[in-house]
Amino acid sequence: MQELSISEALSDPLIRQMLRADKISLDTFAQLLAKAAKERSNRLGRLDWNVRQVGPGILRQATPPAE
Repeated sequence: MQELSISEALSDPLIRQMLRADKISLDTFAQLLAKAAKERSNRLGRLDWNVRQVGPGILRQATPPAE
């Protein structure tokens, strides 16, 4: 299953119906998605992508640098 982009999620009729039922504005939902995307991007930037250390398909957070 393919993930929706933010613009696709905001224009999806089922998601819009859910937002109306829950009394959540489209603007509020857009802000939530943007914040989640930014946080996800920040976390992915801190991951250690060395597959030999963690095994295929598994990621772990990078260890802090030694002081």
